[in-house]
Amino acid sequence: MSKIVGIDLGTTFSAIAILDDLGNPEVLANPDTNSKITPSVVYIGKTDKVLVGDKAKDAAIAEPNRVAIEVKREMENEDVVFDPTKGTFIEGEKNSKNFTPSQISSLILSKLKDYTTGVRKAVITVPALFAERARTATIDAAKLAGIEVLELINEPTAAILHYANLPGSSLSGRILVFDLGGGTFDVTIAKVQGKIVDVITSRGDKHLGGTDFDREIVKLLSEKYKKEKGTGLNEKDKKIQDIAEKIKRILSVKEKVSEVVDGPKGPIKIEITRAQFEKAIGRYLEQIKMLVEDALESADCTHEQIKQTLLVGGSTRVPCVVETIKKVMKKNPVKGVNVDEAVASGAAIYAGLLSKKDLNAAQKKSLDKIELEDVCNHYLGTLVVAKDHERNILGVANKIIIERDTKLPCSKTVEVETLYDGQAVIECSVTQSEGPEKDKEFVTILHESNLDLPKNRPAGQPIKVTYSYDKSGTIHVEFLDVNSKKKYEADLKPMGSQSIKDLKKDLNFDIE
Repeated sequence: MSKIVGIDLGTTFSAIAILDDLGNPEVLANPDTNSKITPSVVYIGKTDKVLVGDKAKDAAIAEPNRVAIEVKREMENEDVVFDPTKGTFIEGEKNSKNFTPSQISSLILSKLKDYTTGVRKAVITVPALFAERARTATIDAAKLAGIEVLELINEPTAAILHYANLPGSSLSGRILVFDLGGGTFDVTIAKVQGKIVDVITSRGDKHLGGTDFDREIVKLLSEKYKKEKGTGLNEKDKKIQDIAEKIKRILSVKEKVSEVVDGPKGPIKIEITRAQFEKAIGRYLEQIKMLVEDALESADCTHEQIKQTLLVGGSTRVPCVVETIKKVMKKNPVKGVNVDEAVASGAAIYAGLLSKKDLNAAQKKSLDKIELEDVCNHYLGTLVVAKDHERNILGVANKIIIERDTKLPCSKTVEVETLYDGQAVIECSVTQSEGPEKDKEFVTILHESNLDLPKNRPAGQPIKVTYSYDKSGTIHVEFLDVNSKKKYEADLKPMGSQSIKDLKKDLNFDIE
């Protein structure tokens, strides 16, 4: 029987959870290590051998260039590949010697899938601010791993589902979820009443997380090494990066830590204090504060109106992160769950909601009364010809149709006009942006096509553009020529960009 599965595909760690027979989420452990979180690290050998997780991290000591890390940060980049001879992602075409971010991520998913049997379908989590390309790449990765994606769910939304479904949970009112992981940061505000979750807004940064904190520690180590030895460290050395991560973890419980660092001029002992670390990551803390304040403003509420702040993500263990939250929210945040497991657990709950016909009576009862209302996390628009009043010229501009934070499902219509006499075609473009951008250079074009128009008509003919966005993530677009009733329609949903055959090319590995 196919299991109900949720997967947290993280930047630094990943996890897989199932619903047990009583309908409770259970994060599965790696049979080899008994750990419930798996490092999102992949070693690609010169032969057909692949290591994932802790074994990959161990292999990095001897062959650092053959190890891919932080793959999630590259998921929206269509033109990059991992080169195992250089140990980094580079711009270039895929061939038998390098691998796309989707292919690398599929190896992580395949590893997680093997923690149990019967995994065919799953809900996979993504950062709330993940763009469409990154979501599509995530589905490509799942395809390669032999997993059908029921739906993608935003990570903080999944976390709220888990908190709301805890035995004895009494969440009520406006809740802020603070999700700081290894590579991304999301803050989401939702109205929660029992098991009913109504998301209001999400803000975040796709490039802010614990690995950025690690890099600041690496810089500190290099500066201190240089002060004593006259030359700095190789900041890309994975052994130095591992030491930095260890120092970060220790500084979460101690005021200072000393580690022996072996550099180009021999080993020395270096001390890092918590105060030095906090100063080094100050700009990230300020960015976090600004994003939380932006979310509050967008939700039209003050910190007093937030009943609880819930913590998710391993990087929330850093004391100064918690202090930053306290300063903004004027109250202590809540650590009511294992912050590393909450997102995967919520994804498993959502998978259950989408697969109710496959549940037993106890599972159905456990998920009874759970409701989820989400929002659009980006601005959706279309490109039009508009007048630049400052320069008194016509130019192409982006016209917003669906605003960010609009409740789903929704349907919005705008009316535009044909530009000139005898116009025979209009371009039907769908754009996505994080802000209300007018400049076409700052938007992503999700879809392009044309609508042919009747001949010999005067300018100014009305065209209605309608976008309908449902809870599953499908955007239905319609461009209607009002007078002739001719129209162009399309359904846009992350479905994967390539066929399984193309994706699997040059990807036949023995995964450990």
